[in-house]
Amino acid sequence: MTLLRAALWAVVIAATMYLLVAGRGLLLPFVLAVALWYMVDAMADAIERPRLGRLHVPRPLALVIAVLIMGGIVSVIGQTIGHNITAVADAAPAYEGRLQNLLDQAMRWVGMEQAPTLAELLDRLSITETVGGVARAAATVVSVAGIVLIYTGFLFVEQVHFSRKLGLIFGARAQRARLRSVLEQIDRDIRIYLRIKTALAIVTSSLAYAVMRWVGVDFAGFWAVMVFFLYYIPTVGSILAIVAPALLTLVQFDHLTPFLIVLIVIGTIQIVTANVIEPAIMGRSLNLSPLVVIVSLMVWGTIWGVVGMFLCVPIMVVLLIVLAHFETTRPVAILLSADGRIPEPAHEPMDLKTD
Repeated sequence: MTLLRAALWAVVIAATMYLLVAGRGLLLPFVLAVALWYMVDAMADAIERPRLGRLHVPRPLALVIAVLIMGGIVSVIGQTIGHNITAVADAAPAYEGRLQNLLDQAMRWVGMEQAPTLAELLDRLSITETVGGVARAAATVVSVAGIVLIYTGFLFVEQVHFSRKLGLIFGARAQRARLRSVLEQIDRDIRIYLRIKTALAIVTSSLAYAVMRWVGVDFAGFWAVMVFFLYYIPTVGSILAIVAPALLTLVQFDHLTPFLIVLIVIGTIQIVTANVIEPAIMGRSLNLSPLVVIVSLMVWGTIWGVVGMFLCVPIMVVLLIVLAHFETTRPVAILLSADGRIPEPAHEPMDLKTD
């Protein structure tokens, strides 16, 4: 029976992985819509919650305010990125000489006397294919954004009747209580994760922006936005947030002092924030194994690309909590946890029986 159960689980996992990869085009817009819906809903809850000295904000008004705030954030980010892309195109000739010098030095270090010029390297690229690829990517982003917004709107409509439907599906009071316990724990842990990550991402990107402005790095606003988003990607994001601005600084200046300042200061900020401050604030709220986080980053990044990298931790949090509520899968939840302690269900853990 144990061998049969293991074989069944292996088939289920393999089929699930295949569906996630094969159905990527259909699933990704819906997953992004769920993430957007959840962030707007969480923001509306924060606005709606009454505080000392403040009146209670009606739910519809809180949703409208949350949508306007999210739209404003997206608009500012889009304008920042668009402006800096134009600025990069204008500044490209100024970087060409510096890039050629760096390329010559690198070739001499490896023992090559004659280094290829940038023009020779660029001639090997098909401009038509490159422009066509960029145009297709832009069209894909626009179309996906439209689908995501449509899905998000329908999710808000569905939210009104969702609780009632769950009550009809799980008619028994004990089952409804178990389900409510799981959903509340998932909601609480993910909101804690998002609040802490967002706050630390704002602090980290602000400090990085101040350092880059002080040094005089070009496109400091653009790189600050990138540092903010990269902070949500475990480990790899922090490395990219250090390396990318440092490489630009290396290309921009003729001496190494600005490069070393950006590399050391921003690197110190990222390392201290991600490895000291964040674990101290998070505590045991997530309790995911670091190895599990890295593996999930690679797996979900392979399946869903950058979106999977952003969502890998929330997905594993949901998986850990759900597995902890079933007697059969509790050992798996223990393996996923950092120290073996997993969320305790409000009731006796449910048993998944197979014939």
